[in-house]
Amino acid sequence: MSYQRGDVVWGPDPFKSEENPRPWLILNNGSHPFGGEEYLTVTLTTTPHDEGIEITDDDWVEGGMPRRSFASPWAVMSPKDAAIVRRQGRLREAFVREVAEGLWTYLEPPEEQN
Repeated sequence: MSYQRGDVVWGPDPFKSEENPRPWLILNNGSHPFGGEEYLTVTLTTTPHDEGIEITDDDWVEGGMPRRSFASPWAVMSPKDAAIVRRQGRLREAFVREVAEGLWTYLEPPEEQN
């Protein structure tokens, strides 16, 4: 199955040694060179962090989470399609864009000092 930008999927958890999957938000768009084979994702968590972006019920187009959850724009992974266990739902593009912009803040080059 091929997944799309905004889909929330369950896949490998590189932060734990257990085999339990965790939720990931797909961020890549149609220009990804291996779209449908692998994805650019950030993790979703129930652990609140100051830098986390809370997911509200209004952010969901389809599906949802049973507990209060947050996107972690700094926790990036590129899972292969075959590693994804299942799809949870889809988040609104406005939310996906906010997360992608949050990720960009960790990638922007520092301002040059004169």
